[in-house]
Amino acid sequence: MSFFDAWKLLKPYRRQMAFMMILAVAISVVSAVTPFVSEKMIDNGILVGNISYVVKLALLIILLQVIGRVVEYVQQRCEINISNSLGEELKTNAFEHGLKLKPSYFKDNNFFKTMSDAVYDISSLLMIADNSFLTIFVVICKCVGASVGLFVLDWRLALFVLVLIPIKYMINYLMKKRVEKLSENAMAQNKSYNTWYANVINGITDIKLWGLEKKMMNQFRQHTRKINDASKRLSLLNTENSSISQILTVSLTYVLYIIGAVLIQRNDLTFGGLVAFISFTTYVLLPVDVIMNLGIVLKRIGPNVEGIKRFNNLDEERYEALLQMDNPIETIEFRHVFIEFDGRTVLRDVNLTAHRGEKIAIIGDNGSGKSTLINMLLQFVAPTEGHILINGKPVTEFNIAEYRRHFSVVTQDIHLFHGTVRDNIQLDNGQWIFDEEDEDLNFCIDAVENLENGFDTPVGSDGLKLSGGERQKLAMLRALNRSADVLVLDEPTSNYDAESDKQFNEFISKNHDYGFYFIVTHYPELLNCVNRIWGIRDGTLEEITMR
Repeated sequence: MSFFDAWKLLKPYRRQMAFMMILAVAISVVSAVTPFVSEKMIDNGILVGNISYVVKLALLIILLQVIGRVVEYVQQRCEINISNSLGEELKTNAFEHGLKLKPSYFKDNNFFKTMSDAVYDISSLLMIADNSFLTIFVVICKCVGASVGLFVLDWRLALFVLVLIPIKYMINYLMKKRVEKLSENAMAQNKSYNTWYANVINGITDIKLWGLEKKMMNQFRQHTRKINDASKRLSLLNTENSSISQILTVSLTYVLYIIGAVLIQRNDLTFGGLVAFISFTTYVLLPVDVIMNLGIVLKRIGPNVEGIKRFNNLDEERYEALLQMDNPIETIEFRHVFIEFDGRTVLRDVNLTAHRGEKIAIIGDNGSGKSTLINMLLQFVAPTEGHILINGKPVTEFNIAEYRRHFSVVTQDIHLFHGTVRDNIQLDNGQWIFDEEDEDLNFCIDAVENLENGFDTPVGSDGLKLSGGERQKLAMLRALNRSADVLVLDEPTSNYDAESDKQFNEFISKNHDYGFYFIVTHYPELLNCVNRIWGIRDGTLEEITMR
């Protein structure tokens, strides 16, 4: 990452940056004046015994220091505000982008892993705000002003001081090469840990069932050890750089004292001038250290910048599409649809059309492609070939958010959000659409009524306080509480008891609230409640004639 890239990142804060530059000028003026006042106080006050003169200039120096500290406080407040705003904006944008990514990206890396990597990269990127990048203009102003002050006091000593800068630069250059390699290793270790941790979160039940706690702890220690080792190497390198810089600065200071003593004996420099010169030297070398340290920081976050760029370049779904869905939907058509995963054909040459008012059961063996067909309809996966059309228009032309609002879905893998049963039912509208007194819904409402606090019962993390059947019934109520045109149910009753399953079949047979019903099922009894059956066998989807 270059200085130019960093400034581009801070472009939205140019007004605050301009104000900070004005403050920088004020700070540099105070810094430039103070050593000269100290020189006069020593030469014309302390050394000649003029106490009143010393008091006046001491008070002036105190005033200058107070002004300088106040201005620096204001400047640092601006820096903190910019840093916080930048962090919030970057993380918010990243989260929004993550929510809009194509679902196919989460096959290899789930959402937690993807976002954890992005947040890690952003947190590293914010090091530019934590390492005085926002105050670089202050540093430059101090350095320029102090350099002028050095030449005003004694050009020979000034040249001697400036010779040290190329030496510092060479050391910094060598450090940056090492930092870049160590930073890439640190990033790789952290992202490897994110992948591992995401797998642990998803597999916590199996870890307990198979007694893998000890194995997981060993793996955790290994990841932690590698992350700590990478962090330690970076920290030690920074300490090494700081130590070398301090040694050079201290050595220069005492060499200046020796040279200054010689110049004072020759009456080429006053004692106060030497003190002022040492002060200016600090103003020159400290900013040089800061600027060069920023170079190391920019090298350190370079791999993270590339990581953020890769994340931001991931394709989003079509949230910007303008084509609106026709209402109501009259036809849903699969036209010459093929889909492959890792070179294996799951479905081939699917050609079927559903018409409004139809209830369609989708049957087939496990792994035959039933859920894949549903996921294509919901646009969670895209056909390898062919088209899916709504009212004759390809679904890829519609705004994806607008498109999915026409579907109400119960998936096989039910996720419940932290909150109450009620919170999980009224997700997208905050209202109750179904009638709690509707006897046709007893097969799923009974599960809620049996809970201690009914609809106000907390469901726990991902609904772990509920049984499998209760989770499915809650998911059914959630689907029925959405005003949609298409009802999609993927194995919705796999955890129902026999009576609830019978009542569900009766509900499907009687209900006509939706324009389309697509139901993936293994239960033959349900086939009597629909008017069309689509069967999948050996990758081929065909309509099965009802007897």
